[in-house]
Amino acid sequence: MPYESGNTYETAQRLGHVPIIENKLVQEELDGFSTKEVDPDEAPIEDNSYALEDLPNEGIDPSYFLSIDGSLQEVPTNDDYPSNRIGFVQIAAVLTKLDLLDEQEAERFVDPARVEEIDDSSLQDIVLPSSNYIRDDAETTVESWRKHIYDTFKTREIEGRSLLDIYLDVIQADPRLIDENTVDVYRCPNPDCPANTGERRSELHIHTSVDDFGHCPKCDTEVYPTDALRTHERVSESQSNRTAISDIMQVFEHLTLCAYLLYLSEENPERLSRVGFIIDGPLAIYGTGSFLHKPILQTIARVSNRQKELGYAPPIIVGIEKSGQLKDHADQIRDKMEPGTVLKMDNEYIYKYVKTGTTDDEYGVREHYGWPFIYRTRSGRVFMLKVPKLPNGEEKYDPMNYPLMRKTLESISKVETALYDDATIPVTLAHQRASIPLKTGSKVLELFSKGVLNNGSS
Repeated sequence: MPYESGNTYETAQRLGHVPIIENKLVQEELDGFSTKEVDPDEAPIEDNSYALEDLPNEGIDPSYFLSIDGSLQEVPTNDDYPSNRIGFVQIAAVLTKLDLLDEQEAERFVDPARVEEIDDSSLQDIVLPSSNYIRDDAETTVESWRKHIYDTFKTREIEGRSLLDIYLDVIQADPRLIDENTVDVYRCPNPDCPANTGERRSELHIHTSVDDFGHCPKCDTEVYPTDALRTHERVSESQSNRTAISDIMQVFEHLTLCAYLLYLSEENPERLSRVGFIIDGPLAIYGTGSFLHKPILQTIARVSNRQKELGYAPPIIVGIEKSGQLKDHADQIRDKMEPGTVLKMDNEYIYKYVKTGTTDDEYGVREHYGWPFIYRTRSGRVFMLKVPKLPNGEEKYDPMNYPLMRKTLESISKVETALYDDATIPVTLAHQRASIPLKTGSKVLELFSKGVLNNGSS
């Protein structure tokens, strides 16, 4: 059976994951829960597996991998007021040169100087107002957040274009974009607005442009184009805002992917055909900005079509998941898959063997612009991958429908590393560049925040 019930609470206790609770009623309620733990022998692995050499083999082998990763911290700024917090986000884009990687693999002794040349990186460091912090031109933390997000989008650049320009370019086929400078914000961003009271919020469709901001017709709140992302709805005046920070970090990560796609598409389409893109995590946007998953997929399709029109191959794009239900399933069936194969998972497979829920909705329809595949390399490692969904309603779960599938998987094999389980060199480098160490990093950031804020700097 797909479901494994039984005494799940006693199992969790035995593993040391939960405390022992003597209350019999509580234990009985907990023991009534069940989870999906599938016997790997029950999943139709062989019937859904495809050998690497049988897959479509279009495109060209990448010469570079551009890997993107983000990290965040939220730190207190005053020992006497630990609820006063500032948020920090780092986004790393790391270009790995595969020819130098191949060169060093062939050498008996690694040349440290050449290793230093293997990758180039770009870092974006972003500071965000969190609980109990306001800007000089705002009255609340929520208003401060909204203003600061807009200013960040307006001033931060990737390859000479502001994040705001990139954002507007990405959503060009979304109904929220009224014209090249105007965004339709569906809801008033003021939590105290009369339109946001009652059981259901009213859709007001406030048109706001890059420089001539809109105003709510109900409360006259100034509205910015970035308010359409709605990350401010997760912001608290007094509690931790890690969820809001995580939401905006995801937006930054995936807009960074789009920025480099659009830049290379315009400036150097030949080089774009030789670049593979790796996101550390799923090809998905969760939370308040989840609507972006469709515009991002449309952007990828637009760039890919332009590449074909110019006579160049589209770029390889892949997300690598290192945790979650799908990755757990991949680990469980690892030994059931033949090396050098990829596993097809349609909606029925996912909801029967991996996730709880029903098949009424397609997996990931609200957040994902990638479809999942499990790949076992010839060396035996297993990767939980997502590749951009196919356009035009094609059968997205069939790997035979993806022209770049074989090149994508072979590229992953080329850069897999034993440094971490089921990791790749480009993702590892991006993670190292973006990482804010949990202990050392947060302490340094805390001291930095205290020093800057006590000096009255911004």
